[in-house]
Amino acid sequence: MGQDPFHKEHHLRMKMDEYQVDVPDFPRESTRWGRFINLLASPARNPLESLVSSSNGLILLTAAPLSAVGIGFIQLFFLL
Repeated sequence: MGQDPFHKEHHLRMKMDEYQVDVPDFPRESTRWGRFINLLASPARNPLESLVSSSNGLILLTAAPLSAVGIGFIQLFFLL
């Protein structure tokens, strides 16, 4: 991590050195309410990501609703 990405790019380094940016230090809220809001605002993990990324999972996701409809029709015909 100690490598300088602009070591070989002298023109880019000169352009980057022209600008000075002062980033203010914003204090983080350490109250319970602030932590709760940060928890609600944090991104959630997608539970179906592993199924969608594979072809077998995609087939399963399309076949599961069809099988549920099929089971519903079977129950409808045999129970009436």
